[in-house]
Amino acid sequence: MATGACAWSRLPEAEQQAVMTAYDRSMSQGMRALSQRGADLLAISQDCTGRSDLPPRWIHAAIASHVIQLGASARVEREKGLSRASLDRAWDEASEAARSCVFNNAAKPFGIEGPACPDQRAGATFLASLGLSTANRADRAAAEQALIYMNAKAQQMIADQLISKAPGRS
Repeated sequence: MATGACAWSRLPEAEQQAVMTAYDRSMSQGMRALSQRGADLLAISQDCTGRSDLPPRWIHAAIASHVIQLGASARVEREKGLSRASLDRAWDEASEAARSCVFNNAAKPFGIEGPACPDQRAGATFLASLGLSTANRADRAAAEQALIYMNAKAQQMIADQLISKAPGRS
């Protein structure tokens, strides 16, 4: 199980609900509510990773990315009836260029360069495969959340890769 999903699953349900209620108001409120539980989540994550020496920002990124995916996918489903599975399918079926552009953006908070983004418009292919467009006013909120979901998915993948490949303590 991914670090973020593992830590989140071990947070008491009432705490999860408080974070998701805040997220429903806005992503920034959700992230503030999540950060208020940061120390607890760091402690919980040690059971998930079996380590206490990992950089906290990797752990926080893994957990925040998981929560953002939960919140964004819930909004897309409410707005347009598209499931999280359909978002994941759009990710899986997207071109390498589209995923590279998302990874390029998602890697920045980790201080990582690349992969190169060959076409800044490539991300629109995610929306097209979902039948969404930011140009369509009726789709705009769901389209924005779908793109947020894709970025969070990439960030979670990067965080999990960093965590899994971190050298052990000497």
